[in-house]
Amino acid sequence: MPRLTVARARTLVVVTSDPTGPVVRHRVLAFREAAARAGIAIEVAAWGKPWLERRKVLERAEAAGHALVLSRLLRSADVDRLRVRVRRLLFDFDDALPYRDSARGATPSRTRIERFGAIVRAADAVTAGNAYLAGLAERAGVRATVLPTVVEVTDGPPTPEPPVPPPVVGWIGARATLGYLEGATVELAALVAMGHPFRLRVVADAAPTMPPGIPVELVPWTAQGADAALDGIHVGVAPLPDDAWTRGKCGLKVLQMLARGRPVVASAVGVQSEQVRHGETGIVARGGAEMVEGLLLLLRDPTARRRMGEAAREDVRARWSVAAWRDRVVAAWSSALA
Repeated sequence: MPRLTVARARTLVVVTSDPTGPVVRHRVLAFREAAARAGIAIEVAAWGKPWLERRKVLERAEAAGHALVLSRLLRSADVDRLRVRVRRLLFDFDDALPYRDSARGATPSRTRIERFGAIVRAADAVTAGNAYLAGLAERAGVRATVLPTVVEVTDGPPTPEPPVPPPVVGWIGARATLGYLEGATVELAALVAMGHPFRLRVVADAAPTMPPGIPVELVPWTAQGADAALDGIHVGVAPLPDDAWTRGKCGLKVLQMLARGRPVVASAVGVQSEQVRHGETGIVARGGAEMVEGLLLLLRDPTARRRMGEAAREDVRARWSVAAWRDRVVAAWSSALA
């Protein structure tokens, strides 16, 4: 009888600042079972500020022999400490790490540039959430493989939209990104002024500041409740300014709304222009006027809205789902650890 080939067991220690955050959940843990079948055991280790905590992570990585630094800029000395302790070092990132975020001007940071260069050059393999981010690695002299952020898409059609008026415009995010939604206050207020009232459902850990004419319903985000909260909207909205930080965004929130079968009106910034198929699964808005027009179209026309929502769900299933990318992600990890 032919001998069965069993994948050699390997442990990959994922070094991250937020072990329970969305980056870990969607870029690593979503593939944990598939990785295990390929002989890769995933362990998540929190990289904290105290030296004792960091030393424990270094010891875990040394024992495993393989580490994946996940969207975290370590100090150069810590990169060196990690590098000498592991046989294979991987680096994955989903933000424009050489830059400060939008709230701080989206300007390049010398410290961040130096740390980014140190980790990408030390890594045996680099993966990035989109082509823009891969280009940042290339500027540092390193080739990066693009592995997008993806979401789970359940079987079957989307949950029917709520029948009770007024229509609900939805946004999902966090306290740190509320500024992007507040940046669309003029556009949202314009809808009300034109005689199209709606309720704004915000799925987050804090509520935005909006004028009295826009009723805001805050639904506190939970991992278990996010999908149900998005099932209660009619249209999603994803405004973004165009800057060096936002061009690196991986569009997780857009995908979450599309995957629930809701069309999204999204700013034409970065990967959002790829995630939303203009006129088919939502509206790609190049400026405030187009955002208002897109929202008006979807609020006025329930038939078009439902058609786009159904198409959105299937498009995410085909192009941006865990199932669509599972084999490619695990193959990239297996190749990097070979």
